Amino acid sequence: MTLVKEPALGSHSELNVKKLQLHWLLQITKAINYNLPAAQLFEIYETVMRDQLKVKKLLLFIHEQTWHKMLSYGLDEDFHVDQVEERLNEISQMQLNNVAMPDWVHGFESIIPVFHNNQALAYAFIGGTEHEEITGLKEVLPFIHTITNIIVVAIENKRLTRDTIRQAQMEKELELAARMQNMLFPAHLPSNKKIDLAATYLPHELVGGDYYDYIELNEHELMICLADVSGKGISAALLMSNFQANLNAKALYSNSLKALIHDLNSSVNKSAKGEKFITVFIAVLNTQTHIVKYINAGHNPPFIYADGEFVLLDKGTTGLGMFEELPFIHEGMVHLKPGSTLFCYTDGVVEQENEKGDIFGMEILMDLIKENADAFTMKDLHYRIIESFTKFKNNTEAIDDVTLLSCRSLA
Repeated sequence: MTLVKEPALGSHSELNVKKLQLHWLLQITKAINYNLPAAQLFEIYETVMRDQLKVKKLLLFIHEQTWHKMLSYGLDEDFHVDQVEERLNEISQMQLNNVAMPDWVHGFESIIPVFHNNQALAYAFIGGTEHEEITGLKEVLPFIHTITNIIVVAIENKRLTRDTIRQAQMEKELELAARMQNMLFPAHLPSNKKIDLAATYLPHELVGGDYYDYIELNEHELMICLADVSGKGISAALLMSNFQANLNAKALYSNSLKALIHDLNSSVNKSAKGEKFITVFIAVLNTQTHIVKYINAGHNPPFIYADGEFVLLDKGTTGLGMFEELPFIHEGMVHLKPGSTLFCYTDGVVEQENEKGDIFGMEILMDLIKENADAFTMKDLHYRIIESFTKFKNNTEAIDDVTLLSCRSLA
């Protein structure tokens, strides 16, 4: 759509000013209804201001996260506004009719603000008019104010609509990413005469950075893994997806846990390029000998609980992706005798604060394990822990993903 131009004021004295204003207002409204791009709306606005209303000077600022100069004409070559954000915010605090304007606005006869919900959307600085039928700016100022408001609000609505659509697209992408991430977790965990394995995952957002897995290596050995990516969101989920693929591809063919950890560190470095890292706890359980071999790569230390005693599993190395080559690596070995429990968790559990600023911490977690040692299943144990955790934080927002992974040796 293009603006239908009427003769400028002064060329046909018989035309009524109000009739012309109504015509211009109709043209602007049509342009908005046709959903023309913002650039064309600004062109129409400038045409009306410059050619029809004979405004000699115009400077228009629009606020979109920060202030932007959208239109200007008729200004001196040396005219320049320094520190636009501060100067316009200063004006927004003034009573425009009662307080003297700063020096930099001298030369303009009027400032037209556009506000929405007490927030400034735009400022139009007007220099003056000259034509036969209107003797001064004050005669046409209400109409300038009207069309400025209409144009600015229309463009703001376009932005809000665009942001809404973008937000909806992002939410769909996050929902898809969350569904894809859930597919990374094992569909079933073993609970039989030899072993009871359970996991609980409570993401802080749609897409989390925690991951757990279970892999059967052979008839008597199984591998469990709990990991946490630094950071959150899509990038963390993609890195974790890549980690899961590498773990499942290499676990069955690796000669040892040390070799597996070295390979995983290399793959994390290639994927993250030093921007993120992953803390990991990996253990191999032998259901026949009850021996557990493990490596803790910078993760919160899991523990084994048996006969009222706790054994921390903290031997290992640094987080994966922190160094191109791991500076050291140690493999731990413990005995998971029948009736004992191996309990793993992520930092979203122990670092959670409540309304008083108290931290959930390891002591509370261990007390819960001891108090609920009679839990019939690991799922039941997790339920009791999450119930206490939720009561502890009360109305305080969770700070991170919460993941529990536990295993009880039965025979």
